[in-house]
Amino acid sequence: MAATSPASDPTSAPPAPGPLFLRKFLRDPGGIASVWPSSRHLARAMLAGIRLQPGDAVVELGPGTGPFTERIRGLLDAVPGSAYLGVDLDEEFVALLRRRHPDIEFVVADAGNLDQLLADRPRLRPAAFVSGLPLVSMDREVVQRLLRTVHSALPPGGVFRTFSYAHTVLNPASWWLRNLLRARFTEFRVRGPIWRNVPPALVFDATK
Repeated sequence: MAATSPASDPTSAPPAPGPLFLRKFLRDPGGIASVWPSSRHLARAMLAGIRLQPGDAVVELGPGTGPFTERIRGLLDAVPGSAYLGVDLDEEFVALLRRRHPDIEFVVADAGNLDQLLADRPRLRPAAFVSGLPLVSMDREVVQRLLRTVHSALPPGGVFRTFSYAHTVLNPASWWLRNLLRARFTEFRVRGPIWRNVPPALVFDATK
C-alpha cells in the first residue's frame, strides 16, 4: 500500500505555517522572498478600509500559508453572498489552505494566467485584489500583464493591495512598481512601514 503524503492526507495535522514557510524560503529564496509568513499587523494594514457588498469577491494572489486569508475571511463572513478566490503556485500551500478553509476556493495556478482564471469564473466579481507575490523581483512583463488584468477586472473604486519590504526602498525595481501603480490607477499611496513584521514592510495601496 502506497504511503500518503501529509499534504494529501485529510486526517493528518497540517504543518505549522512558520516552519513550512521557512523551508520553502530555503528551497527558493527568490520565489518566497521572506523567511517567515507575514504578521497579523501587516495583514491588518493590507485589508484596512476594504468594504465588501453582497456579490463582491476578493481575489488573493500568492496567499502562501494564509496570514492575509485569515483577515479576508473575516470580511467574507460579515457579508453574505461575498466570494473569494486564492491563487498560489505552491501545491503544499494550497493543500494547507484548503484544509483550513474548505468552503472557499483555492487553485494551484500561476498568477500570470489570471486573465484565464477570471474568464473561467464569469460570475466572480472582484472588488479587491490582495497580493502577497514578490512583484518587485518578478519579470516586469509578467507584472505589467498581471496589473492590466487586475485593473480591467475591478469596478470603479475597486482596490489593489500589495506590499514591499522596507529594505527594498532603494531598489530601482521598487520605484518602477510604484510608478507603474501610480500611472495605472486613479489613486495610489504608500502606507507604513509596518515595523511589527519580519522584515518591516510598506503597503502599496491602489484604487481604480
